[in-house]
Amino acid sequence: MSVLESVGSNQQKSASEDRNTIALMYHVLGKAEGPLADPHYAIQMESFLSHLALCQGAGGGVTSARDWLEGAAGVIFTFDDGHESNYHLAFPTLATVGATADFFVNPAQVGTPGFATWSQLREMSEGGMSIQSHGFDHRYFLTELTTPRLREDLLRARHEIEDHVGQSVTLLAPPGGRNPPRLVQIARECGYTHVLNSRPGRIVSDQSAVFSRLAVTAKVALESIEAWLNGGTALVGLQIRHAILALAKALFGDRYYQQIRQRLLDMAPA
Repeated sequence: MSVLESVGSNQQKSASEDRNTIALMYHVLGKAEGPLADPHYAIQMESFLSHLALCQGAGGGVTSARDWLEGAAGVIFTFDDGHESNYHLAFPTLATVGATADFFVNPAQVGTPGFATWSQLREMSEGGMSIQSHGFDHRYFLTELTTPRLREDLLRARHEIEDHVGQSVTLLAPPGGRNPPRLVQIARECGYTHVLNSRPGRIVSDQSAVFSRLAVTAKVALESIEAWLNGGTALVGLQIRHAILALAKALFGDRYYQQIRQRLLDMAPA
């Protein structure tokens, strides 16, 4: 039995399963190419297939946050930025095993070099994938947008995605993990129901308006993801690193934060 066949045979979508789960955050599959394609976030297909098989078996399935909120069981898979590999690699792989994922895109970058096109995103939507908002143009919400500009950004992004894809947009993932005060309230006023951030943690209730996510980088081992699935103290290291990065953002701004982030990414993963 192939890896994909094994994954497919383990797909489960029963709403009666334990709702406690995790959400994984991916960006690029395969080779990192394009303006936002950070090699630290480029996952090779062999590794991605292993992640998928593990989550299908030990996590009770793989699903999108949209479908999880509607009762589907399993580990939530998400992709940020709308890289072209999301269409060419992630979409067919997930579709083959009956899994879904959320793809958070920036309308201003759709169809530009290195990014999926509107027709590709529409095909993904028609194939069961969830196409959601990553803001309009990947500008950082906290440091680059005033509150009025943020409202305009969120509304414009939601409307453009809905118009092009023909699917309701209810989920928001802030670019770069920049979360301004009152983001959840502002997002709700703009038609979103949930915000998916980059703060490490588990998802324990569908009543929360904020979902934590775990960033999957090139250095994350399969054993680490298995430990995240099992809970316990496995997330402590990630939470400490996130706290350091959050402090760096607040104290030093984006320039020095990027330097600190680079040093932490070069270290061994948690």
